Amino acid sequence: MYTHVIFDLDGTLLNTIDDLADAGNHICRAHGWPVHTVDEFKHMVGNGIPKLVERFAPAGTDGETLAQVLAEFSACYDAHKEDKTAPYPGIPELLTALKGQGVRMAVLSNKAHALAGPVVEHYFPGMFDAVQGALPDAPVKPDPTLLRALMERLGARPEATLFVGDSDVDVLTGKNGGLTVAGVLWGFRDRQELEGAGADWIVHAPDQLTAIVAGTARLDAGQAALAAALLRAGKLVALPTETVYGLAADATQERAVQANYDAKGRPETKPLNVLVDGMAMVERVCRDIPADAYRLAEAFWPGPLTMILWGKGTLPSIVPAGGDTQGVRCPDHPATLAVIRALGRPLACPSANRSGRPSPKSADDVLAQLGGKIDGVLDGGPCAVGVESTILDLTVTPYRILRQGGLARAELEAVLGPGKLDNTGKDSNRTK
Repeated sequence: MYTHVIFDLDGTLLNTIDDLADAGNHICRAHGWPVHTVDEFKHMVGNGIPKLVERFAPAGTDGETLAQVLAEFSACYDAHKEDKTAPYPGIPELLTALKGQGVRMAVLSNKAHALAGPVVEHYFPGMFDAVQGALPDAPVKPDPTLLRALMERLGARPEATLFVGDSDVDVLTGKNGGLTVAGVLWGFRDRQELEGAGADWIVHAPDQLTAIVAGTARLDAGQAALAAALLRAGKLVALPTETVYGLAADATQERAVQANYDAKGRPETKPLNVLVDGMAMVERVCRDIPADAYRLAEAFWPGPLTMILWGKGTLPSIVPAGGDTQGVRCPDHPATLAVIRALGRPLACPSANRSGRPSPKSADDVLAQLGGKIDGVLDGGPCAVGVESTILDLTVTPYRILRQGGLARAELEAVLGPGKLDNTGKDSNRTK
């Protein structure tokens, strides 16, 4: 859970772009300069009013003229700054919810400090514990100087503080201050810019921030890209499969995999199977793959079959618990397949339960056990099968069923032919 949230102002809390663009174009017309579209103004803002004026003025405008235009723009904008400006939909409700949870909130803006405070109090009276705007003698965002001073005033610890903004400037500000950063898509910039700057979260709607601040974000099935972004950032996300919900981590990131073990309370001697989107991804992590593996994949993937193959050593050793083999499965759930494809990497993914407790079959089951301990759960509805996958070891001859799950022995024999399966069973440590 985050105890403190620091917001950018323009483009994050308030939609100010129309008033900024109107004031800027009024000045441009007065000087006989070309005017600009609102979308063009969206890419000019973010670094303070002086920089905005410099950007909408024609290239090569001299310093004396820029100083004059800055004064003209400031007067015009001050007179019309409330004509069209309004909070984004859902923002007042978000702030009310966070305040009700006891979260301390602040604003850090590149808008002049003398203007930022009154604007915030006008639109959000009594909501914020502190407001910090730009000062003449201090560097502006993305420099973290004012951010750090603001955090000191609030008594905010970096690990418990979330920074929220809509531009690369905001993302870099938070990162420069050592914070987790949520980039919002309702503001002035796009996903590509936010992800390129290193945002930890990409947020579509204000109410998602409530869940993020509380500890575990509940994502809908269509938000595969957001789930992938979390995984790419080293976060843990519970994902639906046709069997049970799994707790996913990017299998290529050792720290994320370690966090997976920790969240579950799972002994590190138990190897983790990985989810893939097909045999091409299997070939990146496994070697000496028998022809029968391809036959089984063609017959049962996507589906409830985990195959144990020889590992290639391309994943951190913590994934197979230091062993030489690697379990792989292609899940039969469109949302989770979309996450794997968006990430482009295999997922270390045991069941999303605390070790020793029942495997979860819904997002609510996941939250009951792991809420607040993981970063997100992708709600794909109830699991269709409801029991774990069948685990088949293809590194021994004859092949051995290590766990009987959602795929019956007879179905495997129908594909493999007679004599390929061992008649003796063996419990697997690749469970729960």
